[in-house]
Amino acid sequence: MTTSRAVLIGLLALTLVRIIIGAFSELSADEAYYFLWSQHLAPSYYSKGPGIAWAIKAGTTIFGDTSLGIRILSPLLGLATSLVFYRLGRALFSEQTAAWAVLLLNLTPIFNAGSIVMTIDPISIFFWTTATLTLWRALHRANPLNLYWPLTGLLIGLGFLAKYTNAFQLLSIILLLVVSRRWRGQLKKPGLYLLLLVFALCTIPVFVWNAQHEWITFTHLKERGSLDQAPGFNPLNFLTFFAGHFFTYSPLIFAGLVWALILAAVRFGKDDSETFLFFFAAPIIAVYFILSFNQAGELNWTAPGFITAGLLLPHFWQQAKLSGRLKRNLRSATLALGGLMSLLMMNTDLARQVGAPWPYAYDFQSRLRGWKESSAYLDDAVRAAANSLDSDVFLIGNKYQTAAIHGFYLDDDAPIIQPTPAHPKIHIVESATIQNQFSFWPRYDGLEFTGNPGDEPSSPFIGKHALFITDNAKAINPPQNIQRGFESWELSGVIDIVRRDDLVRRLKIFTCYNYQGLPL
Repeated sequence: MTTSRAVLIGLLALTLVRIIIGAFSELSADEAYYFLWSQHLAPSYYSKGPGIAWAIKAGTTIFGDTSLGIRILSPLLGLATSLVFYRLGRALFSEQTAAWAVLLLNLTPIFNAGSIVMTIDPISIFFWTTATLTLWRALHRANPLNLYWPLTGLLIGLGFLAKYTNAFQLLSIILLLVVSRRWRGQLKKPGLYLLLLVFALCTIPVFVWNAQHEWITFTHLKERGSLDQAPGFNPLNFLTFFAGHFFTYSPLIFAGLVWALILAAVRFGKDDSETFLFFFAAPIIAVYFILSFNQAGELNWTAPGFITAGLLLPHFWQQAKLSGRLKRNLRSATLALGGLMSLLMMNTDLARQVGAPWPYAYDFQSRLRGWKESSAYLDDAVRAAANSLDSDVFLIGNKYQTAAIHGFYLDDDAPIIQPTPAHPKIHIVESATIQNQFSFWPRYDGLEFTGNPGDEPSSPFIGKHALFITDNAKAINPPQNIQRGFESWELSGVIDIVRRDDLVRRLKIFTCYNYQGLPL
């Protein structure tokens, strides 16, 4: 069996496993939130471009509003990324290097998780990897106007529509062309500028939507990166950010990636392939690690750079002057630990099954557990409230995660007030400030015109009762905006989600009577 065929068969089998896991495991709150986006298609959204919404819409159109429909593109993109990664490795180095790189990639915990759960990352990584391959091909065509230049711009643009960090590839390309003697001449040729033009065209939906919404995304991104605050310098933040990568990439794989980047920097300019990859890895990694001195960012922010560095690792490893036995032992340990941590990333209960004490309060996978159960309890509470009040009720969550995930799992025939399909099943506590995408959808505190001449604007929620759901276990009262908007309220239920005699989460339900409108 050829290496290429073995790689393909292995990837197809792994993809099937990922599809099955994704189809039969609960959604995360963010996935449910993005699913709501797909039901309100728009040129862009509060925090991100439209890529994730359109991807989920494609999946649910075929497989329905199910976990499979929402997630189907994630394992398929993981497969596609792996195949493109393999082609890139063969183009830059050799088939052997490419095969080892794909194996390492698919034993990396963060990539495995991203190939099951549907977020912006599988889309971003696919377009990042594919654009890297097409740029390499553009640089190696004699025709300065070959189609790989605009194709690269299109791929970067499509990646940008999913995750804005994909625009870092433009910085990587410009730095590469400026620094590299071999490719510096491309700065005087039309290919680069055609790439930039196509990319710019892709960004139009984001800029048009933001121009219509007071440039809210730019405000959000500035706040998200703490760029609205005075710069700080806290080495502990940097160390926290750095240490977190050892878990998400597996300790030995991450150590190898850092070693490969350092070696590429030391050997800078000696090999075109090494230099090329270095520029698609180092800039984005350097920027986020520098920013982490001010505030530690999300561990997936550096993923495109470290995945690119995943081709440098097997390349340098094959050249490493170590004894055969040491090489074999290190390689086996790296693969085994990466595989074990990938399994743990997919199911942390494996650790508990062998007796490891791991409270659910400190388990990152708790965000994937118990939502169906808590939604069933909420459904019962809604029906009981509607029966006792002799009226349908509307629902308010304390944050978008609580609202989105319970809205997804709540029965469609639950007696809730939903005046139009555009209204979410569960609202969030509204305020005068824009908080997230819920702020752009019909709100329970919004006033609507009936269409009759002379009528004052009104709300279908005035005089109605509501249930307020919060995952803040310490809450003894609803927030002020709830207290001000209703005539009275009371704590009416507590939902405890328990696994293995350990509390996963606690939800509290407050019954709120006679909505009178929210004076803001």
